[in-house]
Amino acid sequence: MLSLPDRPALQEALSSPVRPDIQPLLSRRIKRFFDDGLADYTHLLVVEADDSEAKLLDEIGLTPFEHDGIRYGSSDFHPRWDLLHDHGGWFEMTFCIADSGFAYVLLIEDADRSCLARMCRIMSDPLD
Repeated sequence: MLSLPDRPALQEALSSPVRPDIQPLLSRRIKRFFDDGLADYTHLLVVEADDSEAKLLDEIGLTPFEHDGIRYGSSDFHPRWDLLHDHGGWFEMTFCIADSGFAYVLLIEDADRSCLARMCRIMSDPLD
């Protein structure tokens, strides 16, 4: 998991080596955060296929698999995230937190071994 919690980390990621399959999307999203004035209000995470739910909970204190005590898979489950898009190979999931404009943005690797990616495939909307 790559965690970019603030403006300096986002800026540094633009010039740091990353996996070639995520680099174009990561760069586009980071540049957009800066262009839109959101770099101080965004914690970006690159969630790879082998990253666990526990690791995500440790990093940001929430999980996409649960909302108000109800787990994904239950007929009563309603997602906690605000946006979920399929970028082809990677999903983008956004959690807007409070009224401050702060958001957690997760770029999630689409891989068969990932429970999170399987959930994203079922629940996402493709971007045009």
